[in-house]
Amino acid sequence: MINLGSAEIGDLRVGASQVARVYLGEDIIWQPNFDSLPAAIYFSAAGNDDTGAGTQAAPFKTLKMANAVARAGKTLYFRGGDTFTGTLLARPGCVYNSYGTGKATISSGNSEAILLDNADSAQVRRLIAQGSGTTVNGTHGIRAINSHSEGIQIDDVVIDSCEVRGYGRNGIFATVANYPSGLTGLQITNNIVEDCTQNDERGHTGGIIVAAEEADFWGLATYPASHRDVVVTGNTVRRCKGKRDAPNHVGSGIIVAQTEGGLVENNLAEDCGENSTNQAGPVGIWAWDAIGVVIRKNTVLRQRSARSDGGGFDLDGGCKDCVLEYNFSMGCTGPGIIIFSFDDTAYPANKLLDYSNNVARYNLSVRDGQTVRSEFGMFIGTMRPVASDFQNIRVYNNTIVVDTVAAFSPTCLSIQTFGGVDFSHATGVIANNIFLQKGAGLLCDVRTTAMQIHGNCFHSVQGTAMRSFGFDWETVDQWISASGNQEFLHGTHTIFVDNPQLVNDSGSTPADFRPADASPLYGVGMDINSEFGIARPTEDFLGNALPATHVFFTPGAMEPATPLPNLLTSPNVLNTGWELNDIDLISGLPGMFGGTSAQNIRVDAEGAAVGQLRTFTAGTEKIFRRGGFVKPAADVIDAVIGNRRSNEADYWWTWFDIVAGELDNADAWGAYLDSVPRYRMQKRPNGFWLIMHEMKIPSTWTQDKFWAQPSVPHPVRGGINDGLGRGLIHDGFFEFRVG
Repeated sequence: MINLGSAEIGDLRVGASQVARVYLGEDIIWQPNFDSLPAAIYFSAAGNDDTGAGTQAAPFKTLKMANAVARAGKTLYFRGGDTFTGTLLARPGCVYNSYGTGKATISSGNSEAILLDNADSAQVRRLIAQGSGTTVNGTHGIRAINSHSEGIQIDDVVIDSCEVRGYGRNGIFATVANYPSGLTGLQITNNIVEDCTQNDERGHTGGIIVAAEEADFWGLATYPASHRDVVVTGNTVRRCKGKRDAPNHVGSGIIVAQTEGGLVENNLAEDCGENSTNQAGPVGIWAWDAIGVVIRKNTVLRQRSARSDGGGFDLDGGCKDCVLEYNFSMGCTGPGIIIFSFDDTAYPANKLLDYSNNVARYNLSVRDGQTVRSEFGMFIGTMRPVASDFQNIRVYNNTIVVDTVAAFSPTCLSIQTFGGVDFSHATGVIANNIFLQKGAGLLCDVRTTAMQIHGNCFHSVQGTAMRSFGFDWETVDQWISASGNQEFLHGTHTIFVDNPQLVNDSGSTPADFRPADASPLYGVGMDINSEFGIARPTEDFLGNALPATHVFFTPGAMEPATPLPNLLTSPNVLNTGWELNDIDLISGLPGMFGGTSAQNIRVDAEGAAVGQLRTFTAGTEKIFRRGGFVKPAADVIDAVIGNRRSNEADYWWTWFDIVAGELDNADAWGAYLDSVPRYRMQKRPNGFWLIMHEMKIPSTWTQDKFWAQPSVPHPVRGGINDGLGRGLIHDGFFEFRVG
């Protein structure tokens, strides 16, 4: 055998037909049997590149041979527990996997472990990428790149069940070299990334990143998305701390950017970002410059940043039609939830899409906001001076719990702008959330009247202030007035300020932050579909089904395990227990959800009403929430919910104008002068309204009467003149004990 430098030839007289092996430098690139190797090719540290046949019995040995023999349709198996030195170059259409016990290790030293360059349909599974150390290595662990310059898309790359450790840049990085090339159908699933990102001077680092900004192809208004239909699920990212003093954010868990269509689900990011010192900080799991990316059912623990950000989850600048849902963050230095649009005016060649149609729902944030620059449980804001930005933002049914931790007392909810940016153009709804302040921080700091804020629970255990435009207000009425009638709709308060009574608001597992079975929070939330046209999801944070035809709504990310019981006998007035005063009751009318469940209370005389006597045990004060679902019949204008002590002049009545859709009047007498003057009016489907009020029953009482009737407007008291045949349609009454 004669080595000619580029080939080995057995007999010079025969020539090329006898070429045994061709090299490129020191790398084997061809030998005669490569094209006839089996579909499954095996590698082992005990194998032999010269004498091996690529079978499990006679495996090859090195990554150089693996890089040479790979052909589309082949599966390359590396023996579990063995270590292979160098860089694996994944080829199009090939599958790379471990066999035997455990996973094979690619020990790449200061280089990348696995490179998928234009590797259409390549799959890398169950391999360990081991670098020389996060402060020594200066590369990525696994990199998938489209380096085409012709706008060709690379499809269906899979990186699954791998482990990546000891790389100075990103653990797993998917990117492009040229525009408009990119990756479509990329799947990064079930991987473990640990101890990366601490040796990159440029920043933009994280455990797993799908982006194109490294090549400066960002700003979807300038460069349409490089990547499409990306899936990042089931991964774990730990201790990706970043490099101190880098010029941009370092040490995020997972980032998806320059992408249209994506799912980021069931991932865990913990203890990342510790070395971040830049004003632009990292976040546990986030998207920016993206369209239609859904981030759901992920967990972020102890995300760090010495300055800004450092939060759990973020939909940042340039996001459109993106969703944060069912995520859990705890112990982060920044906000658990960030909804933010950054200023792109300094980048004339890179323009963001307007921030619009983004949703944050059913997320849980616990004891986040533990640093002076990002002391917030939830942060909503902008610094982008564009009048068409920040449109149709929907933030609902989140649970945000903050507390004083060490020297930090975060604000539970902050809504503000930076750099003098006008926020009056913003549109959106913030509804049915729980904001629970256990520490010494502000309950909220709201600096806009543009967003609709309704149906939320704001409660401070220590009685801290609600801030509006820089002024602190001690009462809810003052704050509502100062904030432009936030939490005030249909002439009634929509806010709930009592303790939501969670199962364990000092706990550490998501189920601890579910409303307890006796929580007074049950039923005070708004029907966001009827009020604002927002479609509801089908489950809560814990996976409990949310019925499509909800009657009562509870703020926060989780429904109570057991609803409050309706204490009325026969809520639809069909059976015993009800007193009918001059009433003709017509049943089987269309109800809220289209069935024949409603009834018409038709009036025959002044003072006509339905009532139910309630009995109690004396000795304890009680608070009841009473109401019903009603709509007008004939020319009735008002519906009255009330109660009175039998045969005495103690009462509380509330008039609701169900034609105008607003509170008409509330009237108390006697013992009720010191009661709880709370009432609500909310839209429901098919023209129905929820009307309810709360009242305090003195400890000396043993009975009173639930009272409901049609009426003319205040100040004409009582019912309607005789014989006019007017009525009120109802679809059920209720009574809950809430205190």
